[in-house]
Formats: sequence, C-alpha cells, structure tokens
Amino acid sequence: MSNFNELNKRLNYLLNLERQAVGITFLHSKEDFQQHPAPKYPKMIPYCGAVQKATMGEQMKLDLSNFACPASAVAMGLVDNDEYSASGEKHANMKVYKDIEVSKQVADDMVYCREASYGIAIEPIETWTKAPDVVLLITVPFNAMRILQGNAYHYGQVKQIKMTGMQALCQEGTSYPFETNEINVSMMCSGTRYVARWKDEELCIGIPYNKFEKVIDGLEQTLNPMELLEKKRQIIKKTQENDEAEFYDVRKRDNYFRGAYQGVKRAGRVHDQD
Repeated sequence: MSNFNELNKRLNYLLNLERQAVGITFLHSKEDFQQHPAPKYPKMIPYCGAVQKATMGEQMKLDLSNFACPASAVAMGLVDNDEYSASGEKHANMKVYKDIEVSKQVADDMVYCREASYGIAIEPIETWTKAPDVVLLITVPFNAMRILQGNAYHYGQVKQIKMTGMQALCQEGTSYPFETNEINVSMMCSGTRYVARWKDEELCIGIPYNKFEKVIDGLEQTLNPMELLEKKRQIIKKTQENDEAEFYDVRKRDNYFRGAYQGVKRAGRVHDQD
C-alpha cells in the first residue's frame, strides 16, 4: 500500500467523506505538463467543474486551452489579471459590491499564484503518485470542524481565514493556501455552486500538502478528546468492517467536554455580578 493509500484510508476512517480528497499540482512548464501522467482533458471546463469530477474519481490535467473560467486561470497563474478586473470595475458593474471602492478592495485582497504555470493537474487521492501542492476537501461543516481541530493540534489557531464567497475553489481554496501555506475554509461561491452543482451543505477546505499529513495525525490525536460518541461508533464500525478493529484505540466515553456543563464552580475569585 502506498503512503497516499494509507493516508486516504486513515482520512476515511476518521471522517464521513462522500467525496474523494483532490490534489492540485502546478505544472510550471510545457515539459512538466507533457510529462505528468494525468490525461489531458479533451475540452473546455470550469476549474471547479474539473474539481467536482475529481471528487468522484476522475483524473485530468488542464492547460490554458481547457480553462472555461478566465478568473480561475488568473488565480492559478496561467495568465495575468486584466486591468478591468484588477481595478474593481468588472465586479462593480456586475453589482456584486456596493461601489467601485469596495470592489477594488476585494480585488486588491485576492491572493493569486505569483509563479507562472503552464497548466495544472487535478487528481483524486486514489490516483496520486506524487504529493500535490494543495489538497481540496469538499465536505460538510462537521468534517470542517474536525479538520480545523486536527490542524490546531499541531499548528494552533488559524488566524487568517479568508472568504468572500467569490472565486471560491480557485482563489479561496487553492491559490490562497498555496501562497500563504495556511489552511483555508471557503463557503463556496454562486458560480461554483451553479457550475459544479455542489450540495447546499457542502463547503471547501484548502490545505497545503505539507500540512496535510500532520492534519490527519491531528485528527487521530484528537479522536478521543474531541469526537462525539456516535462518530466514534462509526469509526469502530468502519475499522471492524475492514478487519482492522485495533487500528485505533477508540474510547467511547472519553471526551474533553464530558461533565463540563455543570455550572460554574465558585472556588476562588469570581467577577462581581450586578
């Protein structure tokens, strides 16, 4: 079993994932693009539509000719931003912000890939042969909570969550985590929900790969103190079904919050209450 298969198994033991984790790899030259084993997608597709396909098991690589969404090509570093978008005028004219000043502020705060790329590979975790640059998880808020807890175990609080509900998968989920080396959570945007038909309850988490393995370890380390009883039962069931009942030492009644909600103990100094 490869390291990536092992990571995938651990991730799916710990979380109820309906979709595969997706790796994004930046291919900086034409030679890198040609040598990458993923098949080139045969037509145009929005970046987030390609990610949606990868969450269901499809592997592909895209160059500029494949990008149906110009904004994602900018975020990925395949082309430079144009003045109409960078000035804020484009989205101000679309009426998504109240005026040009707000639109320019949002445009200025976008974090795009600084290094140019020729293309990108978009691959479900089951097909990885090399570590990607960024990992995308499309999942539900409960799993996002657990991912943040796993991240916090090793790295502490995430202090720079960035979200606008615009350029969700390409900028909030991919280029921002890649450039800052920080995990980010995106609530999606209207465009990607239209194109990729995500469920209302789904969101995106972007994780730099160099933190991905530690996040999974953090999930394991916080399994007993953080996880809810019904979720622990599901983990036990999944490991048993795979003949790995001893894979985790799951202690069903061991939680940090057990017995914590019994009121304030008035030992020592308390604040005056009028």
